[in-house]
Amino acid sequence: MGMTKLSVTVEDHLVAEVRERAGDRGISSFVNEAVRHELQLARLGELLGDLENELGPPDEDMVAEALASLDRLDKQRSARPKPRTVRR
Repeated sequence: MGMTKLSVTVEDHLVAEVRERAGDRGISSFVNEAVRHELQLARLGELLGDLENELGPPDEDMVAEALASLDRLDKQRSARPKPRTVRR
């Protein structure tokens, strides 16, 4: 897979956290993953819009059930111990 070098501008307050979270994998890899994630979210939003156009809006009970499931998953995830970051 080819790569293209880009120049981007990032808000000052984000830079330190990006550097810390990127760690050994590097900022380029971190940004690449963030862009990939954002594009996946955009495609998912488009798919949901297409489904709503084709099938109509989701039933309110289904939405409530889905939100409750997400809430349960979020609580389970936060209850897990967080992985430690190795600093060098």
